[in-house]
Amino acid sequence: MGIKKYIGGSIIFLIVVGLCVHFVIPNENVYYELSRFGYSLELPVALWLILPATVLFLASVVHLLFYSVKNFLAARANKKDYDTLVLEIKHTLLNEEKSLEYKTASFRTLASCIRKMRYNPKSTDEKTGEETLDEIFGILEKIKGGEYVDLKKFHLRSDNELLNQNRLNFSQDDKKSIAEILKHCTSLDNEACAKAFDAFLKTALYADIKSYDFPLNSEMLLVIFTRYADEYDKLTLSADEIKELLEKTELNAEEFLATAKVLKSVVEPDALLKLYDNLQSKNHHAAFTYLYILFELMLIDKARDFLENNEDGEFEKFRILLFLRDNGKIVDTDLLI
Repeated sequence: MGIKKYIGGSIIFLIVVGLCVHFVIPNENVYYELSRFGYSLELPVALWLILPATVLFLASVVHLLFYSVKNFLAARANKKDYDTLVLEIKHTLLNEEKSLEYKTASFRTLASCIRKMRYNPKSTDEKTGEETLDEIFGILEKIKGGEYVDLKKFHLRSDNELLNQNRLNFSQDDKKSIAEILKHCTSLDNEACAKAFDAFLKTALYADIKSYDFPLNSEMLLVIFTRYADEYDKLTLSADEIKELLEKTELNAEEFLATAKVLKSVVEPDALLKLYDNLQSKNHHAAFTYLYILFELMLIDKARDFLENNEDGEFEKFRILLFLRDNGKIVDTDLLI
């Protein structure tokens, strides 16, 4: 029974009892005087009869109100803790650490257990009834399945494991996703950043590539030069930009040679020779490539002078080439080098 019905029913009961007593007792006995300790009080008998019941009624109402308020506060605390627990589950699923407070010990225990767990998504066919959690379960399943999902609205930490895993799922053709990933990258040490930048190199203009100021390796450099050598690609490079790229990138002898084999198809012979002559004067790893270009351009006398000015044990393959040419055997440089 609700407290409102109890109060209403009790008041009606007291009134009915009072009226019954009032009409049953003769008129001359309607009033009764009570004297105690020098005080006297005269009231109708009906009131004297219902007074104890009224006191009991008031006490019971106070009792009910007390426990109603107590239960209300407990229910509200449980509801608040439930909502907080849902938020705790959300943060745990998203690998986010948040400090949340609970009113009840039981929910604090549950929250402590949840923080120690990791979710392994299986299926989202069965719904929980919590829309927010069902959405996150669906997102986790998509990410596990290799799909890229927009997670911006969750405001995850930049080093969040889930965010990094999601970044690895981007499509190589999705320029928007690539740009979004690179926006948060300060280096290429992160796997997702490295993968996104590799994809970016395949389509971006050189000015956009340069704007990130990431250190390039030999593979990245070859991607840029290969695109530059492709007549159908929109990437363009100036002579100064080519020189800058070769000087700034750490390359060994084989890697320098690989760049020359790509560039020789698009850079004028004199410019190519000047470029690698300048490089070998500053970096001994470029000397092998300089000799390669001399032989490719049939500048045999310059190649001979260069070899004579270096130790006999160096550039053995080019010494063999020179010997063969001196003996009338013309061999394609690429066959031996």
